[in-house]
Amino acid sequence: MNYQLSDKVTVLPGISERYAASFERIGIFTVKDLLTYFPYKYLDTDQKKTIQEILLNPDEEVKYLVQVRIKDFKNQYIRGGRSIQNGLIYDESGEMKVSWFNQPFMARVLAKDSEFLFYGKIKVKGKHTIMHPTIFEEVKEDKEAIHLSRLTPEYRLTSGISKKWLRTKIKFLCDFLDIIDITDEFLKEGLSKDSNKNLIKDVHFPESAKNLDAAVKELSLREFTDIQLKLEEKRSKMKKLKAIPGKKTVDIKKLGKEFIETLPFELTSDQASIIERLMIEVDANKPSNALIQGDVGSGKTIIAITLAYLISKLGYQSVVLAPTTILAKQHFETFTKFLGKKAKCLLVTGTTKDDSDADILIGTTAVLARKEGLVTKPGLVVVDEQHKFGVKQREELLTEYRSLFKEKYYPHFINMTATPIPRTIVQSLFGDVDVYALNSKPKGRLPIKSFLVPDEKKASGYEWIKNEVANGAQVYWVCPLVEESDNLQLKAAKTTYEELKVYFDEFEVELIHGKLKEDKKTDIMNKFSTQKVQILVTTSVIEVGIDVPNASIIVIESAERFGLAQLHQMRGRVGRGEKQSWAFLYTSPEVSDLATDRLNFFCGSNDGLKIAEYDLSLRGPGEVYGVRQSGIPNLKIASFKDMSIIKDSQKTAEALYKKGYRNIELFS
Repeated sequence: MNYQLSDKVTVLPGISERYAASFERIGIFTVKDLLTYFPYKYLDTDQKKTIQEILLNPDEEVKYLVQVRIKDFKNQYIRGGRSIQNGLIYDESGEMKVSWFNQPFMARVLAKDSEFLFYGKIKVKGKHTIMHPTIFEEVKEDKEAIHLSRLTPEYRLTSGISKKWLRTKIKFLCDFLDIIDITDEFLKEGLSKDSNKNLIKDVHFPESAKNLDAAVKELSLREFTDIQLKLEEKRSKMKKLKAIPGKKTVDIKKLGKEFIETLPFELTSDQASIIERLMIEVDANKPSNALIQGDVGSGKTIIAITLAYLISKLGYQSVVLAPTTILAKQHFETFTKFLGKKAKCLLVTGTTKDDSDADILIGTTAVLARKEGLVTKPGLVVVDEQHKFGVKQREELLTEYRSLFKEKYYPHFINMTATPIPRTIVQSLFGDVDVYALNSKPKGRLPIKSFLVPDEKKASGYEWIKNEVANGAQVYWVCPLVEESDNLQLKAAKTTYEELKVYFDEFEVELIHGKLKEDKKTDIMNKFSTQKVQILVTTSVIEVGIDVPNASIIVIESAERFGLAQLHQMRGRVGRGEKQSWAFLYTSPEVSDLATDRLNFFCGSNDGLKIAEYDLSLRGPGEVYGVRQSGIPNLKIASFKDMSIIKDSQKTAEALYKKGYRNIELFS
């Protein structure tokens, strides 16, 4: 067939604009998207039973596959416009019934003496009957079975698309589409010689479990190799870049050591090691491109402060970008606290006057809009909570700041994140970045004690919290919504705020959320920071960066609505001082068993990396990190759990890159 992988799905027979609109909801726009929309599981429908075998030992909990002929079929209408469809089916061993409700069109489908495969559960009472078969398919000698008598692919669906219809369209593609293939013998080095077409067909419609396993492994290797080839290209470009030049009169290592000695605390071994490695790169004019990942409260900010100070001594500016104004202001206060008059810090807001003399510019993306008036000699860009910035936005940062240099120097670039990223993802997707991990927390921090609170214990929990607040504790009270919703039966921040004002009437209770004006949010946070407010009712606006050491209790309403990585971020708002801290997770009344298991796992661990790996195994990277924001691709078939395939892909990509290849067709 003369179709291109890049063609819109509407070029295919039977796919109208209406179906295309349904496809768009699950990310299918092109022929390639449909072809690589792989099954999420398979039904083993290959074990046929005769009617006699079923009648001898019927089990209402088991789904049976039978191959039979139609002896008779009747369509009976009953009250209320409803209908019942009954068919009599037979094979060489006997006969039994098959039934549907409200499916009158079946009379046109099940012609007398036609041969069908039926797959469904048996009703034992009365005459044995296959009730409303979940899958059925006509048997034709010249046509391969698509839906039954095989490993049957199951796809995630959306409204307007049925399982049978989708299988039929994908089978058409697998049989008739000419797929761009890996034909070059050099390109096959490190990969199998199987064609893309055969591998994809073996994933959608495998002849055996062995074929399926082999096809998944090979396509996973090709998908990861394609990613690694792009990383090889990034690494190659980085090697050609020059960093900002040093000064013969400035001893970076000596200055760094002297600054660290002025700090009112001792650095952890991880902090000291990372600072030392970054100082070496600065001293050697090698552009840093680093991701510093450290659990909440592990002390990432002091690394940025130290590096920004050293950059200022070389005569260059640092730009620190935060995802929210609250966090930007907090960074400004922290930088100013530790640097004093050693470097000039400037908080950039919409009303900040141009000041190109500032050594360190701190703000949100407002800094980008004002860069010509503020940034004259950028030497360092720090992006805090890097997953909160769009992928394209982050990549443009370096290009934009580098363009300000007439000499075309490359500023050092540091990403910081408290969202733990599993090792497999780091190795497969950050191969062009130096990844530094802060595994230890500052001295004196106690592990946070976390509890999943059942409904019957909430009242006593309120009383316990009241006693703690009376003894000086402060509380974050997090809700998933700002206001009540007719569609979602969840605790809303405004309603909770009104309730808590009554219950905790002897204390100051405040409400903060993303819809408030910035000056109002700042005022409330200042009151909370100075302990004028004891209980802060909030949405997930406090997820990132808020640092109030005296806050020791966090209550999270409808906790099942949050991902584990997000819960871990929110829990990290407490436990930042030396006193014991607590996290209480409240759930909605109709919480599922799966959600309860997730939350119990969360309560049993303070290890962000283990939590992230567990979350990743349940939900995938797209949901955990947000594909669009994090830069982590939503893999078509590969899995971040398979470390051996990731390692093989790195070796394969390195060899292919040297031979001039930059992508593998199908996954590019």
